Amino acid sequence: MQFHIFQDARLEWRWQLSTHEGRKVADSGEGYRVKDDCLESIAQVQACEEALVLENITSLMDTEMLQMPGLFHKH
Repeated sequence: MQFHIFQDARLEWRWQLSTHEGRKVADSGEGYRVKDDCLESIAQVQACEEALVLENITSLMDTEMLQMPGLFHKH
């Protein structure tokens, strides 16, 4: 994996993370006016090697239960 930094059309610094084959897997998502801020953003990503992976799943059953009339009552 490799980070590429570049300036966009607005002259803001951005980064992209790509595989060695050139497939983009992530980007900065925003531009930085100062190059050092862009580099700091890369450093933060590099420090996340042990970040948790969270998954948010809403099952069809839960969605259907919320739509059932009379299932929830006001007290």
